[in-house]
Amino acid sequence: MSPRPKIPVPPARLAPTASLAPLLPLVLALLVAPRPASAADAASLPLPEAPVLLLVDDVPALERALTGGFRKAVTGKLPEDDRAAAAWRRTRVGGKLEEQWELFAGDLRVDWSSIAALKPTALGLSLLSAGNLEAVLAIATPLAEVPWKLPAGTQKDHRGVPYRVVSPGAGDDATLERRMGLAWARTGGVLLLATSERALLLALDRSLAGARAEPGPAGFASVRLDLDALRKDLYFRREFLFDEGTKGPARGVVTAALRLEGGDLVEVREGTSGEPGGAAAWPTEGRQLRAAGWEPDVSRLLPALRGALLEPVPQPSERPGAARRDLPSVGGPGEDRYAVDFTRPGAAPGELPSEAELPRWRQLLSEASLSGFGWELSASGAPRLVLRLPRALDERFSALVQETLTRRSGGSTRGADGAVTVGPSLPALALRRTGDWLWVGTTAAELSGLPEPAPSAALARWGRLSLTGLDAERRVWAEAEGTFSPDVSRPFSDRLLGLLGWAPGVVAFSSERRVEGDRFTERVRFESRPAPAAPAPPSKAPVPKKKGA
Repeated sequence: MSPRPKIPVPPARLAPTASLAPLLPLVLALLVAPRPASAADAASLPLPEAPVLLLVDDVPALERALTGGFRKAVTGKLPEDDRAAAAWRRTRVGGKLEEQWELFAGDLRVDWSSIAALKPTALGLSLLSAGNLEAVLAIATPLAEVPWKLPAGTQKDHRGVPYRVVSPGAGDDATLERRMGLAWARTGGVLLLATSERALLLALDRSLAGARAEPGPAGFASVRLDLDALRKDLYFRREFLFDEGTKGPARGVVTAALRLEGGDLVEVREGTSGEPGGAAAWPTEGRQLRAAGWEPDVSRLLPALRGALLEPVPQPSERPGAARRDLPSVGGPGEDRYAVDFTRPGAAPGELPSEAELPRWRQLLSEASLSGFGWELSASGAPRLVLRLPRALDERFSALVQETLTRRSGGSTRGADGAVTVGPSLPALALRRTGDWLWVGTTAAELSGLPEPAPSAALARWGRLSLTGLDAERRVWAEAEGTFSPDVSRPFSDRLLGLLGWAPGVVAFSSERRVEGDRFTERVRFESRPAPAAPAPPSKAPVPKKKGA
């Protein structure tokens, strides 16, 4: 049985970079860019409208900052056993892209080193279709001659602009086995590379019309996601493995920008969402916590309560009640219990396992009309939940806690301090009310002195996670979604933890989403480990004078 992480929420909730997960490694490299720049260069790129639009405004700064796993990813030098790369290759899109990229590289091999040789002042990417791998890469370069050996292909003309078609792609003919073709042109100091002739012509039309990519939010790099279009894309729905992306409340166009604030990387997202406010927050600064946050999806409360506190096993059963049936008869005619005589009837099916007290739990939480719940992970690793449960439901809540623990342990007792014990006074769970809020934890001591949460109409959700505090659970987190298998996709364990391994300087991250009307703004901060101070030069001891000098 695999261990489970102690945080009482799904791992995807602790993944603030999930919106960038389906994109190419170039997007991942943005997480280490050092400083903001103006959007003047990016605004000169004639990129066509697309579900995904990526703009990088300060490419030289990005080049200087690329180190570690990010540089290896964009230069094609990641080791074969890299966790994030291996997980990507196991997906249908990843395996397909790797195969098609080799075909593309047969015409033109492009990596970050070759792009840097162009001395680019800006670059951008329009991803028109994930299924057809149809995209346009635009690179603004001041060089009069491109230091690449561009394949000749077939020269054509579009409204007076010459361009070359080397290989057709699926954007030109969906029946082609090769999805990534190659067509290229140079216009107005911008080199355009496209995986289909159709995509290149769209970019040339925008160039001739003087249309340019709309600048994103302020920052050194930005991405624009059309969620309505992406959710209609079969590949996005199948390969984006987090519900928040495929079924979340955000809709329309979501923009995100990367900035540097106080030495930390900050991602700022803006978009349209029907997500309400009303999330509660409480003081966490100065308290020894590994993680804390607010979960607005009430449907996750019962699984969190069971998995973290009531039934801390990897996968609590949906039908935990024991099945019962009569003992088999001893001798004589009747059913063939052990199926050794095909002339006699087999055993009749017994009673199926029941849901036990789970329907009553669902009924209680429905009557409570909760808007969400909070959670914490203490310095010792003990989980805590907090919910705004009406006082009138306290007794029913406590009774259901004891009923669940009795089912699992054979008996339970609740003390005056709210602690519930099982068997020979073994601590199992504790309850403590703080004002209008009920805290649920492992022991009464873990619930001592906890603050009272305060709701905010403008706050939708938030979370904070200390990576250094969770270092002791590294192995547990690595297997949070089961053990490794080449046939299983583990988006959190392999992809997100693998990417964190590319940036070992990140020690914590926090996210906060605020709403105003139907708009939301979310800030995700990646806290970095301070650079070590330079060692002081060794002091020189005075040389003693010789006697008689």
